[in-house]
Amino acid sequence: MKQRLFRSLLLLTMGSVLLVVALFAWLSVHYITNDSYQSLKREAGLLLETDEDGRITVKQLHRVRLADRVTLLDPEGKVLFDNYTVAEDMDNHLQREEVQQAIEQGEGFASRKSDTLGKDILYYAVVLADGNILRLARTNAAVFQQAHLFAGYFVLVLLLLFVGALFAARSITRKALQPLDRLDLEQPLDNKDVYPELQPIVERFAQQQEALNREMRRYKSKKQELKAVTNNMDEGMLFLDTQWNVASLNKSAINFFGKDKQELLNKSILDLVSGDEIRSLLQQMELSGKGRMVINRGNTYYQFNGSRIADKGFVLLIMDVTERTASEKLRREFSANVSHELKTPLQSVLGYSEIMLSGLVKPEDTPRFLQKIYDEARNLLGLIDDIIKLSKLDELNHDMLEEFSLVEIAQSAVRRLQDKARSMKVQLKLENKLEGPCNILGIATLMEEIFFNLVDNGIKYNHEGGQVLLSLSEKENKYVIKVSDTGMGIATSELPHVFERFYRVDRSRHKSIEGTGLGLSIVKHGVLFHGGTVRVNSTLGQGTEFILKFPKMSACIQDSAPNI
Repeated sequence: MKQRLFRSLLLLTMGSVLLVVALFAWLSVHYITNDSYQSLKREAGLLLETDEDGRITVKQLHRVRLADRVTLLDPEGKVLFDNYTVAEDMDNHLQREEVQQAIEQGEGFASRKSDTLGKDILYYAVVLADGNILRLARTNAAVFQQAHLFAGYFVLVLLLLFVGALFAARSITRKALQPLDRLDLEQPLDNKDVYPELQPIVERFAQQQEALNREMRRYKSKKQELKAVTNNMDEGMLFLDTQWNVASLNKSAINFFGKDKQELLNKSILDLVSGDEIRSLLQQMELSGKGRMVINRGNTYYQFNGSRIADKGFVLLIMDVTERTASEKLRREFSANVSHELKTPLQSVLGYSEIMLSGLVKPEDTPRFLQKIYDEARNLLGLIDDIIKLSKLDELNHDMLEEFSLVEIAQSAVRRLQDKARSMKVQLKLENKLEGPCNILGIATLMEEIFFNLVDNGIKYNHEGGQVLLSLSEKENKYVIKVSDTGMGIATSELPHVFERFYRVDRSRHKSIEGTGLGLSIVKHGVLFHGGTVRVNSTLGQGTEFILKFPKMSACIQDSAPNI
């Protein structure tokens, strides 16, 4: 801008100077030309003064010695005398401009190129008293000879004006741009000496600056939010460029690779993750825009989800799917176990039914066969009922939560099993060390099912004269529930498996005891749903104790019950 303003001012100044010089030169030439005309007129007047009658003869003209050309014409335009050439050789001059003007007005002026001399000539003609016409002529060279005297001065003045214009343009440019050079674009409204004409622009700058600052603050805020989100993600996130090199990654991704961030940046993903699976994933992302694969590291499974981001590159998400994989494996095993457990009683029912239908059963054996069919059917029904309960546990959510009394739930479970305990000659006791109803937030029916299964197991796996104790107490911010018995006990090697679905302790020893193997699985599932913990202590042949702990008012209830 500075150079352009300087050039504009310089060109404007020089243009003005040249215009003035040209005008001055034109006026000078015009003045000199007029002065030459007047000089010719004065010379003509001097010649006429030699004759009182205002006439002049050829003889008189022969005696005159003038530098200018002198021509005498008769009234018809015939040349009578010319001091530059032979008069008889010259054409008639009647139609010449200055002659016509002199005939009409008494005198005439003209300027043109002479046919005789071949130069630009100034002419002056005047009519004499005898009708003849006296004409004087002078070449323009004479005019320019006078102008040449001033030419040197013109050049000097022009040079001085050019130098002055140069310095003036530079000075004006510097002074004009000083306020602009001092303009603070960071704080436009703080500029005090800005030109009034620039005030709207400054205000516009201020508005743009404020808008830009808002956008920058918003951008930084979004960037920080994105950084906070990505760095706190459990999933690893990598951004790859179009050449599969790592452009950026979050903390989880760094932890996954177990290296420093600088060691991972700009490295090819193919160097970080080996195997044909990653190559297949990259090909899928190239062709269809997204892909997925699962890799195994020891006992941990990771799933890679990849997507293409237009032409900018690719994004990879690394998720730990060990729990989901285990859950899927558990579901498959559960389905297989369900099929097996349902098949066994059904085969018994079908087997006894076929024998009876074939007529091979003696009348006295019929009641025994019917009892077997009844027992297996009841076992099958109990198994189906427990499977349904487990399925319902997977569907529980916190919309079902209610406040209930832990004491009342324990009392209800004991009442339901009191008759069974008497029939098996087992003493069943409830020991309540809590004060008040001790309300808890959860699902009352599920909590009662927990108590029922634990107490029922204590009765079933006990002996005559044995004891089952359900005790309620509290410790710090937790309710503690213990279910202990004096029964058969569980071997130490089997304790880690007692909560698995369809697992039954040493079936050869407990063949006669009914059970589906799902009771303790339901217990653990329900305890975890209520945010509690459960553990078991047992000594073979002496008895078993289950210890449950629940936070008061279920302060730690989980969002959903985990799979067991």
